Amino acid sequence: MRFKLVLSLGVGLIALLSGAHSRAQDQGQVCVTASGGSFQDALRESIFKPFEKATGIKVVEAVFQPLAKTRAMINTGNPECDIVMMVRTDYYVLLREGLLEKIDYDSINKKTFDDFPKGTVTPNGVGTFVYAKVIGFNTKHYTQENGPKSWADVWDVKKFPGPRMLDAGNFPGSPVESALLADGVSPDKLYPLDLKRAYDAMARMKPYVVKWATTGAMQPEALVSGEAFIAPSTLGRLQQAKEQGAPVDYVWNQAVTNYDYWTILKGAKNYKNAVKFIEFASRPESQAGVVKAQIVGPLNKRAFDLISPGRAKLLPTYPEHLAQAIEFNAEWWAQTDASGKSNLEKNNAMWNAFVLK
Repeated sequence: MRFKLVLSLGVGLIALLSGAHSRAQDQGQVCVTASGGSFQDALRESIFKPFEKATGIKVVEAVFQPLAKTRAMINTGNPECDIVMMVRTDYYVLLREGLLEKIDYDSINKKTFDDFPKGTVTPNGVGTFVYAKVIGFNTKHYTQENGPKSWADVWDVKKFPGPRMLDAGNFPGSPVESALLADGVSPDKLYPLDLKRAYDAMARMKPYVVKWATTGAMQPEALVSGEAFIAPSTLGRLQQAKEQGAPVDYVWNQAVTNYDYWTILKGAKNYKNAVKFIEFASRPESQAGVVKAQIVGPLNKRAFDLISPGRAKLLPTYPEHLAQAIEFNAEWWAQTDASGKSNLEKNNAMWNAFVLK
């Protein structure tokens, strides 16, 4: 009996030490999943390559996966990647399910995060960059002087006639917030969202919507071509089109802002390297490098010291713009009721019924 007890304790100790050893012995690399496209190109040049040079840790890039696949990967105990730049609705779901690692802030320079806004640095995630959905318009039909200046104006088809394009209801930039603001809900009373009221407002707009957008590129393209006169659009794409001479412009008032989190998946093979990467990616130099190439807002306020005044005035976190913006409440969207259904799932069901009418 004594022999069995000693043997059992020994096996347990070996297993414990083995687990600790595997966590401590990262593989000299870190796997990072981001959104792809030109934004990932900017991350590569401003963060991935400088991180490799500074630390000797190789950055392996992985293809972005939907929530269900990410969850399944983690549940196998062998996630393919270490870090995911994760939309916040997914973050809150995986956080609730215990599928994200806590970040060991004591092992890195915590001062890096001193100038981040409250709530953007959490035990399991660090905010990346702020992006914005703005009210855009075709300048052959409207200007800054006579064009729409609020969501109420977007919905006012008598004062501002012409075709619209709005986000599809099951697209990440859903039109629910916009519809409620157009219907007279005060920004400070927006959440919790009244989904029924939003869909009633969307129904009034439905005859004037030429298409419901399912990608971020559709609305800027529709504004450039004139297919739509007015459309909420991703700031970066619209500003790029404007700089290329396209007949488009936008207003900052009631822009809807959002940001993602750097997260470490439960069971990450290269945990320590992942923590080092997140700290490096959050430095003002790293954030400034990205926003020089992409129209997104740095969360580290010190990044503005490294950005030209002209560039700073284009960004969502420029103080004057931020004061006019409304922050997307991802936590509300991820909340579940007693049945286990999230607000996001309820909205998707309402959208499916709405498009069939």
